[in-house]
Amino acid sequence: MASVATKNTWLILHRWFGIITALFLFVAAVTGSVLTARATIDRWANDDLFTYTGEASDRLAPIDAVALYVAANPGIQVTGFPLSSDDTENIVITVAPKPGEAALAYDEVFLNPASGEATGTRSTDPGLSNRQIIPLILELHYNLLVGDVGRIFMGFVAIGWLISSGIGLYLTFPRKGPFFKNWRPAWTYSPKRSLARQMLDIHRASALWLFPFLFILAFTSVTLNFFSEFWDPFATTIAPLEKSLFHLDAPYPEGAVPLLTYADALALAESQAAAVGTEWKPATMLYYQNWNIYGTTFSDTGDLNYKYLGPIYHYFDAVSGDWVHEVNPYTDSAGLVMIRSVYPLHSGEIGGWLTVFFVFVLGLATAEQCFTGIWLWIKRRGPRVAAKKKTHSSASGKA
Repeated sequence: MASVATKNTWLILHRWFGIITALFLFVAAVTGSVLTARATIDRWANDDLFTYTGEASDRLAPIDAVALYVAANPGIQVTGFPLSSDDTENIVITVAPKPGEAALAYDEVFLNPASGEATGTRSTDPGLSNRQIIPLILELHYNLLVGDVGRIFMGFVAIGWLISSGIGLYLTFPRKGPFFKNWRPAWTYSPKRSLARQMLDIHRASALWLFPFLFILAFTSVTLNFFSEFWDPFATTIAPLEKSLFHLDAPYPEGAVPLLTYADALALAESQAAAVGTEWKPATMLYYQNWNIYGTTFSDTGDLNYKYLGPIYHYFDAVSGDWVHEVNPYTDSAGLVMIRSVYPLHSGEIGGWLTVFFVFVLGLATAEQCFTGIWLWIKRRGPRVAAKKKTHSSASGKA
């Protein structure tokens, strides 16, 4: 077992890692919990944009409604939309100006599914309005609203969280045996104890019971914040992708204009999926202007989701219709599995609504540990300072 001096050294490290990261980690934890319900909150806050009030029988297929919008708006490029939608909701599409056209004040359009006409628009840049509150919370969670500097800073906060978690686990180990018998009290909580002891019990026991899951959350935080700098090159070095495209430079940095329609692209994607044995259903359509390619995502339900390792993508040249690329983490290398597992694990979407709810709980638990950790530090700081002063005074008197 570790000596008292060794334990005290690690305790000091744990304390200072916690103090330095607590406020920022608290913000990330609370916003992360909120983001597990972002779709529901967004629909509630922007009901007027999402709600379709017409007859279900009048609805067109999304791809047909989008075709009508495209015909009526020749200067706008639709860059993505779902292939299915709820009978009570409008169709949400993403848009961008075509090359040479004026910039748009919005990047999302809500279409009437019966006519293909726009019923509303919004920008997905962060803002304080109800239209932009979810992007605001997302950016606050990811980079504290200060761009790349904030992203990198929060990455180091995540590293501190990861290290502090490991040290915290070690500090719960008993100083003498029998190990498991003496370790068991660290996992318990009793409301009969003093408030200070209750706070310690909550801080320690919640971390122990949830440690594997909190460790995964902390690790995926690091990989997401340092994705391009660390995780992507690390994963593809360990196990190079069998099919790689987006690691290359985009051939049309100023954008391009497709010749084929979304209907053409969907037919090509469905044919390709059948040829390679993809049994999932098409979920969304995409267009990348700087690559001049169409993409179709396939999922198990026909709705875009990130269960398992997320959707499968098929891409086609938007001029010739030639097959260009497939992104399939279920058949590609372990490197793509490493890349594609990060977001589903971090968001909880890897297992559906149940694991998303669990991530919500983990966010609250992380916020609790920040609060109880700071409370314990403040509570114990006074006696520590007084003891140091007393020791110093005694030493001075003897001198």
